[in-house]
Amino acid sequence: MKIYFETYGCTSNRADTDTMKGLVKYADMDVVDSIEKADIAVLNTCVVLDKTEKRMLNRIEELKEKEITVIITGCLASSRNELLDDLYNDLITLEPRETGNFLNVISANFVDTPNSVKMEAWNCPIEPNGVIGRVQIAEGCLGNCSYCITKNARGSLLSYPSTAIKKRIESLVNRGVKEIQLTAQDTASYNYNSKIELPDLISLVSSVNGDFKIRVGMMNPFSIKKMKKNIFDIFDSNKVYNFLHLPVQSGSDRLLEKMNRNYSSDYFKDLASQFKSKVGGVLATDVIVGFPGESHEDFEETLQLVKDVEPSILNITRYSPRPNTEAEKYNEVKSNLKKERSKKLTKLRKKISAKKKKEKVGKTVEVLVTEMGKNNTVKGRDNDYNQIVIPSQNYSEIVGKKFEVDIVDSTFAYLIGSIS
Repeated sequence: MKIYFETYGCTSNRADTDTMKGLVKYADMDVVDSIEKADIAVLNTCVVLDKTEKRMLNRIEELKEKEITVIITGCLASSRNELLDDLYNDLITLEPRETGNFLNVISANFVDTPNSVKMEAWNCPIEPNGVIGRVQIAEGCLGNCSYCITKNARGSLLSYPSTAIKKRIESLVNRGVKEIQLTAQDTASYNYNSKIELPDLISLVSSVNGDFKIRVGMMNPFSIKKMKKNIFDIFDSNKVYNFLHLPVQSGSDRLLEKMNRNYSSDYFKDLASQFKSKVGGVLATDVIVGFPGESHEDFEETLQLVKDVEPSILNITRYSPRPNTEAEKYNEVKSNLKKERSKKLTKLRKKISAKKKKEKVGKTVEVLVTEMGKNNTVKGRDNDYNQIVIPSQNYSEIVGKKFEVDIVDSTFAYLIGSIS
């Protein structure tokens, strides 16, 4: 049995695909790199935006034209199952929380599957992406954001056992993985058995033997409020990148309340200030432009927050109504205003990012090479998780290794380096 995987969306989706690939290899089946070689195509989907959902549906149509068996997993399979039922009656679906039952789905639909015994995904090795391994620490979240379809897809919070997470990381490191990406819808909400919080988990997994780095995924500021431990303790380990992804979504307190975000813009700015003073490194945040009811004043408050905080990375999304969410009922901002505001914020984003990147030029930093780039380059990360592009044709010889790198140039998106 030959299986092809195609994955869209967040790091959690990619971690789910890594798990399914590990199960496939455990069962002595083959993961192939093209549909033409495959018996089954698995489409791991994202529906965070309306345009993304349409892209997924178009891709399903393309796959069906190839007359190949298609399994749909990811958020489309759980949050929009009724849509799939209306459009197609011959698709196999697998919800994100059922990833561990992937072999069961295969065995229920194909008589020649070599393993029909129910497997727990945590007991099987996951398949890394080169020297990068993704480990999901929790599923779902505690929030109830008025615009978010992902809560409908992933459900309420389920934190995975800390010992199982550590075991998975040990397995990856023993197989040569050098960058561990811890992922969840909200890593800050991790709380296993109501006593092991994220700082405890990071302390535990940092004790794993080996030379590797940990990137901690996105955190909701609201969840940090509820944490008993100090969130900045996670950066005490030199195995953790100095990187914090903290989505603010708006600089307007009025809109934050309407979004059900449960924190104020001042609270976010205080967290950002603490991170810069106590840790340094790269701060990433997200903003939704054109949320229903966003006035000129609301948008100006968002612009001012970005100017005050100066995040190294700013992800901008134009609001898109999603079915079965509270915000779907609200009156939308006109599309031309969304576009205009998005362009204005993008211009500011590039200006801030270019300034911050330029400040690094002339410095020498330690870089872990993690993947191949374009046009005879490799890509790596420094301790702050800045992306460094390095001219090199010797990818196989240097991937997974650390080098002292001179930063010789920059763009608004990445640094350009030369191995010392």
